[in-house]
Amino acid sequence: MNMTRKSKWMLTTILLCGQLLMGCSNDDNTSSSDHRTYELNQKITNQRECHALKTIANDALNLKFKQIIFEYTSLGPDLKTPVRLTGVISMNPAVYNKEEAPRGLMLYNEFTCAKHRERTSQDEIDDIGLYMNKYQNLIAVSADLYGWTLTEDKPQAYCCPEITAVETIDAWDAAMRILKDKGYAINGLPTFNVGYSSGGFSAIAVQRYSDELRAKGRSDLDWKLTSAGAAPFSITSVYKSNITAETSGYACSFPLVVVAYKETYNMDFDYRDVFVESLASNIQKWILSKDYGTWDINKLIADGDEAKTKDCPVNMILSPAALDTSSAIGQKLAKKFRENSLCGEGQNWQPNTKTKYYIMHSAGDKYMDWHVGQEMADYLKAHGCTVETEFGDWGNHVDYGLFHHIGATMLQMENFMPGTEEAKQQLKKDLIDNAEEQIKDNVYEFAGISL
Repeated sequence: MNMTRKSKWMLTTILLCGQLLMGCSNDDNTSSSDHRTYELNQKITNQRECHALKTIANDALNLKFKQIIFEYTSLGPDLKTPVRLTGVISMNPAVYNKEEAPRGLMLYNEFTCAKHRERTSQDEIDDIGLYMNKYQNLIAVSADLYGWTLTEDKPQAYCCPEITAVETIDAWDAAMRILKDKGYAINGLPTFNVGYSSGGFSAIAVQRYSDELRAKGRSDLDWKLTSAGAAPFSITSVYKSNITAETSGYACSFPLVVVAYKETYNMDFDYRDVFVESLASNIQKWILSKDYGTWDINKLIADGDEAKTKDCPVNMILSPAALDTSSAIGQKLAKKFRENSLCGEGQNWQPNTKTKYYIMHSAGDKYMDWHVGQEMADYLKAHGCTVETEFGDWGNHVDYGLFHHIGATMLQMENFMPGTEEAKQQLKKDLIDNAEEQIKDNVYEFAGISL
């Protein structure tokens, strides 16, 4: 599959996802602060225009959107100390200017980042760009989280589910207050909780926390859809997969988790216990400094060998002791991984059975084994949830798997968004009639869309 076809698929995804289906939530999106001991004190700090994915199909998508960037108070990694963080509200210009009514509210959980300014409120705007199309009229909320923007001198709490969830729901509540204060018509809109890769992990962490709060009276946290793709739902399973495989398709991912856990939870071990050289001696420079992106870190771990950057021998990453679950460090890591997993051994939270779940993971993913997605789906099903799964081969993690998840999530959201069947059919006809013939001929089969 070449870049041209990939671009066509993304364009067609946007066009076809302009469907309008019946079904609007009657829930009010008013939040309660009964569970907090601190005030959110939200404050708008900037409003700007963004232009995403300009290089895709010669900017055929023209994904321009507006953002409202804000500060709010949440909790730091100890879940006790108040800290100022940032979040962002994104919407297409017509919704921003109130020329069009919003059709849904989406919580967008950002995927793995490692370098300064790789946040949705700063330079990382392409990943949310496709959701900002002119057909769905979504209002999206994203949390920058601890370790970024105002706290970027601190380690990020990567794949730390309880911390991420608290900070994200605080950002969501702050955003809802801002939107109401600015007069946006958000009451009764369906709400969606979405993420891919580590963002998918965060989405399920948010779901778990939301369900805990709902049990305490937060009736507004009733996600219509939680969509999570290609995520390390069970850190334990990811660990086992890492130590049994000969190579890693994304060498930095496991080090990012281990570094976050040591720094965030003050775990008692030396980096030399877990990693081999040169990684063990360069954690500060390569990871904690945030001077390098993920693929830069992959290359550094692989000693600059281009072939090993994409397919890195595991013994260039983990120490012999870390590869042995019976060793002292292996047991220490395994215990923390079990605690932070969202399914599997030791997990007993009850997911909201009113929420629809979409769990997707490409069988061709070389970053992590797709079976971890099956584990999460099985957990949800065992607890009485409605789950749609997709584990076909959509290529590697960010090649096509990511775009398939975005397109499928858009179509899933449409099932809950306001509109009429007549409008849906007419709009769909208009879009198909006006789509380029080459797009119709070459992409529909690839996208798995039946017209």
